[in-house]
Amino acid sequence: MAAQAQAPAKAPAGSTAQCKDGTYSSAAKRSAACAGHRGVKTWYGTSAAAVQTQSPAVTATGAAPTTGEPSKTPATPENPVKPAPSGTQK
Repeated sequence: MAAQAQAPAKAPAGSTAQCKDGTYSSAAKRSAACAGHRGVKTWYGTSAAAVQTQSPAVTATGAAPTTGEPSKTPATPENPVKPAPSGTQK
C-alpha cells in the first residue's frame, strides 16, 4: 500500500490528488483521478478529512434534510422506492 501525502493548504477543498499538469482532482479513486491531465503526480487519498461528500447536517444527524421535493436518487435494491402514503394527515 502506498503512503498518502497530506494535501497542501493551497489545494482546493476536497482535493484527493495533484495532477502532473499542476491541476487538482477530487476523484474518489486514484485510477479515475487526473484522466486527461497526464496522470497523478501526488495522491492525497480519500480519507474523511480529504473528501467532504456530505453536508454537516447529514454528518451530524445521519440523515439528509428534507426539501419536500421528490428524490432524484434512482431506486436500487439498496435504495427501494417506498410507496407514497395514501390520503393526508390531519
